[in-house]
Amino acid sequence: MNEKLKETIEYAMFKHKVSKLELSEYMDVSYPTMLSKLKRPELMKFSEADKLCKILNIELRVEFLNI
Repeated sequence: MNEKLKETIEYAMFKHKVSKLELSEYMDVSYPTMLSKLKRPELMKFSEADKLCKILNIELRVEFLNI
């Protein structure tokens, strides 16, 4: 599931032309922290996952909660 989730996030970033640096700014976290969260997205807090999904227009319940 981790790889599928990472691929989904990477594709959404590509599709919306959002860099990792821009994403860190949108999420109000440092760039190294953002890299860590993107490396292991399953460890994100629910609020962080929700914010990420809103920024990248991803369905939270489908991608993160696997419903």
